[in-house]
Amino acid sequence: MQRQLRLFLGATLIDALGSGIWLPFGLLFLVHGQGFGLVEAGAALSTGGLLALATGPLAGAAMDRFGPRTLLIAGNLLRLAAFCGYPLLTSVWQVVAVTVVVGVGDRLFWTCNAPMVAALTRGRDAERVLGTQTVGRFAGAGVGAAASAVLPEVTSPAAFHLIAYANAATFAVAAALIWCLPAPAAKPAKAKPAGWKAVLSDRPYVRFCVTHMAFTLASASKFAILPILVRDFLNGPQWIAGTAITIGTVVVVTGQNLVVRRLANHSRTTGLIAAAALFAGSFALLIPVTLVPLPVATGLILVTSLTFAVAETMFAPLSTAAAADAAPRGVEGRASALFQLSWGLPMALAPVFLGTLLSLSGPLLWTCLTVTCLLAIPALLGLNKTLSFSQ
Repeated sequence: MQRQLRLFLGATLIDALGSGIWLPFGLLFLVHGQGFGLVEAGAALSTGGLLALATGPLAGAAMDRFGPRTLLIAGNLLRLAAFCGYPLLTSVWQVVAVTVVVGVGDRLFWTCNAPMVAALTRGRDAERVLGTQTVGRFAGAGVGAAASAVLPEVTSPAAFHLIAYANAATFAVAAALIWCLPAPAAKPAKAKPAGWKAVLSDRPYVRFCVTHMAFTLASASKFAILPILVRDFLNGPQWIAGTAITIGTVVVVTGQNLVVRRLANHSRTTGLIAAAALFAGSFALLIPVTLVPLPVATGLILVTSLTFAVAETMFAPLSTAAAADAAPRGVEGRASALFQLSWGLPMALAPVFLGTLLSLSGPLLWTCLTVTCLLAIPALLGLNKTLSFSQ
């Protein structure tokens, strides 16, 4: 692996570690660390995330003009500042404001990530790099899961704040590493690209981004909801959620590269359909989880943590690599921004959407997620005829 790719991969693994830490911890931090209510915390996180999504098109256009390196650094610095501010939050509008800054940083980073990987790799090597990044994200989620299992039993606010400051430090290191990357060579002048029209008129690509939202919502649900589900709806010990997320993390960290190698022998469509089916099966098993005795619920949660993790190892690198390959040429930044919207929109809506469904009915929540994943299967089959996923 060339030096530039190793340096970039190191930076993005650290970035993924920081982002992953916060996945199972965001709601718990605000509810039990800062004293917010569940509904207002979820609404504030979702509002801030949605507002940040408005910057996605700007990030895409900026990448097409300035290249990814500058924006990758800026994204990390923004999140460094935001996570240093998390322990200072005392009102809902402050949560919204800080969440907007985090969301803007996320949009900058993820808009530039896949195009950078595509530029530094060839063929399906991109999936191996993206798979390694997924390992980093889940390793971070494992750290966050361990913290979420311990910190609710600790009364000191300083213990909660430590995670936020540690998260901020990861973004500082990632920014420094990307700064060390050599500036990309200037490209020769060319005709002005068609801009957003070229992206939005590519209907198969747009349909793929919409379909991908089902996977992203599935991915966000377990980390966003499981700690609250166990603590406040099952009245169970927090080790259940921590153990489940840790099991899933171990599966991803140890099995991601093996899964990517296996999938290299099959089309991307086949891999994505298998991932959708595994997600749907996992959610179907959780439909009765709030209706059965706690030991049975614990068993269901732990079993589905395995199948859920395998689905994660399949969909994340395949979908990202497929989107990068299918992006209209000359507007890769804008296309990446649209694809990242299919990540960011479900992530932003997950706290309030899933939290509201859970407050209404546990079976309703898991049934909706099951149906959503099943609907992705015929959508992918239709797209396979017009968008090449076979590489």
